[in-house]
Amino acid sequence: MDLHQKVIEYIESSTDFDEALALEVIQFQMENIPLYAEFLRALGRPKIQKIDDLPFFPVDFFKKYGIIVGDSEGYFESSGTTGNRSRVLYHRRSLELYRASALRSFPFEVKEIYSLVPSFNVAEHSSLSYMLRIFEEKCRVIYLQESYEIDDMKGIADKILGVKAGSLIFLTSTQLLRLSEYMAECHIKSEERIVIVETGGYKALNRPYIRTELYAAARAGFPEAEFFSEYGMTELFSQFYSTCGGLYRYTPYSKVFTEGEGFLRVFDFANLYTISGLLVPDRIKMKGECFDVLGRSVDEERGCAFTFG
Repeated sequence: MDLHQKVIEYIESSTDFDEALALEVIQFQMENIPLYAEFLRALGRPKIQKIDDLPFFPVDFFKKYGIIVGDSEGYFESSGTTGNRSRVLYHRRSLELYRASALRSFPFEVKEIYSLVPSFNVAEHSSLSYMLRIFEEKCRVIYLQESYEIDDMKGIADKILGVKAGSLIFLTSTQLLRLSEYMAECHIKSEERIVIVETGGYKALNRPYIRTELYAAARAGFPEAEFFSEYGMTELFSQFYSTCGGLYRYTPYSKVFTEGEGFLRVFDFANLYTISGLLVPDRIKMKGECFDVLGRSVDEERGCAFTFG
């Protein structure tokens, strides 16, 4: 069995972190990504013999270099605010891993997803839109608009009021805040028991919000809804959901290695064809097998990972 298939099967069925497989992935990436091998050599780690020896690779490198094993067939692009965006290359086998991880990590059993995030046909370089295309295999996905901006607030609100109980609404935090403010101003609300999953996009907010503060504002328009957050980024092919009492739960195939409080250090097996061990400039606090996100480093631009605490 080749490494690709081993990783696919591991993502689909793993219950514990497999260090031996992780070391095999690291060796594969060192042999096929010269920049990664150079990075490890520069830090005096030309050979990784245990996961505790691994220096985690800063995601900022994706803003400067094309990092991939083999030839790329496309790319996802982050939504940085200064024009200095990360570009993550992919090919068919990369997307097979993305699919396996997305399908396993999605924790909600719903028949319909109503999305304010545009479809992949429209947003062809958005990894978030590609994730929704994957979810079309599980349930019906209804795209409510073709842009991240809500141009017709009344039209969107009318569509949202038609969403039935048991459905899921998927949108960015900015969209949720603006939609909720509009519904409060117009004294309209959805009384249905629905699931709302917000997924970053914090750069357009006029100030940082505590997650509970955002949800309190949103309850004016959605008093019966359950609120969850999805934490992800272009450089990671796996996602985390706040199903751990409001905290994010990590998985064996996308394990967080931060101890106590510090920057996010994660090993994502779904990143087989880029780099799995990544350092993300978001401060987190570990709580058992879950974590809270405290905010982005003050030296970093506000992007989608700038989070509610």
